[in-house]
Amino acid sequence: MKLSSKYLYQILSDKTSGSSDLVAKLNNYVKVNSGNKLELEKIIELSDKHLSSFQIINSYIKSLQKLLKRNDTKAIINFSESFENELKNKYSRLYKNAKIYLNEFNFILTLSNSSTIAEVFKLWKNDNPTLKIVIPESRPKNEGKLLAGKLLKINFKVDFITDLSIANFMDKIDAVIIGADKVLKNGNVINKTGSKSIAILCSYYNKPFIVLATKDKICRNNRFKQMDQNLDEIWKHRNHRLKIHNRYFELVENDLITKIFTD
Repeated sequence: MKLSSKYLYQILSDKTSGSSDLVAKLNNYVKVNSGNKLELEKIIELSDKHLSSFQIINSYIKSLQKLLKRNDTKAIINFSESFENELKNKYSRLYKNAKIYLNEFNFILTLSNSSTIAEVFKLWKNDNPTLKIVIPESRPKNEGKLLAGKLLKINFKVDFITDLSIANFMDKIDAVIIGADKVLKNGNVINKTGSKSIAILCSYYNKPFIVLATKDKICRNNRFKQMDQNLDEIWKHRNHRLKIHNRYFELVENDLITKIFTD
């Protein structure tokens, strides 16, 4: 299989996939280019520039850098293949750790387009075929549709709603379960914007707010810098009295989180 540099730039500019999905795509590109040192160096440089906010990608790139210094193509191939297999195993271990707690619930609200959520829910459905999911659109990129599409393909019942109607469903659901782009050292979680509002709603309605994250999402510091993304996604209008904000990620404080499950 041949993948052009265009595939790499598609990964770098992908604003709708979760970090686990992005690193899986990145790993696929590394595997195909395992013998091309210049391309691997480019992958490291560009990933560090464009994807450094994702803890799982930071960890992956550091491991790749160490192997590249050894100039060992076989080791890089083995690394990419074992990483792919291990990612699947992590989802299984994560579900196993959360299974007893999760099986108390039948009606769940989630957010965005997390591959961790998709894979764990897929395993969960084998134990609970009647499981039903509420998914908001997840503006501004509306990636909630992507997750809804994945779950519909494996016969989930899905309620797809607007972001601003989430509160109307809080008294109906059993719990909120989200993924995470990063779990900070202090237990705070970084995830798609909207996560904190939902966590506050959970507190008000006395609903569990649960985070599912593999261990490679956990970092050793508490740093988080909120940044605006493409403003035109919100509104192309400009006025000197107008300030537009388009923030993809936000911090959810640990006291709003009921439980964090990992592998």
